[in-house]
Amino acid sequence: MDNASHKELLTPTQAARLKGVSRQWIANLIRQGKLEAVKIAGRNFVRQSEVLNYKAAPKPGRPPKVKVAATTKQATKRAAKKGGKK
Repeated sequence: MDNASHKELLTPTQAARLKGVSRQWIANLIRQGKLEAVKIAGRNFVRQSEVLNYKAAPKPGRPPKVKVAATTKQATKRAAKKGGKK
């Protein structure tokens, strides 16, 4: 491996900080084969480009509900109801 590729190698901790996730999450991705690791002196390293390009698959199941803003007509009705009660 040349010097340029050594500079691109990250420890799982560095990869986790870069991605904004836990070190264990990176370790699980390596174990599952979703991130390719290089072992040097018994330690795992991952390529920075691979970490940056990794995109997690969407979670299975029903997608979350999207909140829709109330129309001005609905908001006006609500305000009128609140104002009328004392």
